[in-house]
Amino acid sequence: MGYNERPLDNPINWSFRVGRLFDIDIRVHIAFVICAVVLISMEMSGSDSETSAPLGGVLVRALGTYAILFAVVLLHELGHCFGARYCGGEADEVLLWPLGGLAYTNPPHNPSAHMITTVAGPLVNVILCAVCSVVLVVWVGQLGAIPWNPLHPMWPVDRSILPTPAQLWVMRVFGISYILLLFNLLPIFPFDGGRMVQAWLWPKKGYRTSMQIATATGMVGAIVVGLFSLFTEQTWLLLMIAVFGYMTCWRQRQQLRMQSEFDTDEFGYDFSRGYTSLEATEPRSRKPGLLAQWRARRATIKALEERKQQEQHQQAVEDILRKVAQSGLASLTPRQRRILEEETKRQQSLK
Repeated sequence: MGYNERPLDNPINWSFRVGRLFDIDIRVHIAFVICAVVLISMEMSGSDSETSAPLGGVLVRALGTYAILFAVVLLHELGHCFGARYCGGEADEVLLWPLGGLAYTNPPHNPSAHMITTVAGPLVNVILCAVCSVVLVVWVGQLGAIPWNPLHPMWPVDRSILPTPAQLWVMRVFGISYILLLFNLLPIFPFDGGRMVQAWLWPKKGYRTSMQIATATGMVGAIVVGLFSLFTEQTWLLLMIAVFGYMTCWRQRQQLRMQSEFDTDEFGYDFSRGYTSLEATEPRSRKPGLLAQWRARRATIKALEERKQQEQHQQAVEDILRKVAQSGLASLTPRQRRILEEETKRQQSLK
């Protein structure tokens, strides 16, 4: 199987491309379409002749609400992509599926880059909510028109206000963006809030320890969400989120173990411990001549360049392994595939 093929034995690859924006492929998972059809059908079946809303109006509301969800999730994931690119990283694909979206980003492997990439997504929701709030306040003329109550995110907090149909659409945009913002800010990995906590702990605890803390917290949080789902009306949705969150944390911990083995065993050197000095350890009895000094400088510069290239190569391999563990082999760029193939051949030659 070639690198360009998407293995269908991985359900995450059951998607199709719908377009391309800013050199980013936009893909939609087949489950997203299935859920849309099911939810719209449920909305339609809940409407009968005894309800005041006509069938056509119910259909328009259901389709419009799902279209808003699609747009808001897409903008959120594009925010992550732009954040990664701002830091000098890569972003080449966004996947929309029933649990939200997945942005395939590869920011530089440092705390600030990961923090900026993560924050950029919720920042989009904040901007959307701020714009909708201003529009509603100016349009309705009251602060109570803003639906900031998370229990009723699509209805004004001031129940005496009777919004027009057009104002209700603005409130839907606010409510969907608001709920996605609150969910993503939960300090549970792999939500954005959990990733922010991990990036914040990174400089203090190191990457591995901070990720272990974040994923352990995420697994506990997933269990709590799963138990909570049993007592709510949205049992299936919350249960899917819980299962996905737990499996993501588990995969991340497996990846950490794999990287630990590569750092120390496969590559023969633990780069996390730094390099030794290039200075000679044996004392010199006399000062070398100019030619010897020039040769020594050349050797030192060459050694530094080789070690720098080795460090860059090691970092690239670690980034690729991390991306493979998170998104699968098919998500690699041509350059990343070439690096992985070269490293695989090098490892085989060492055996």
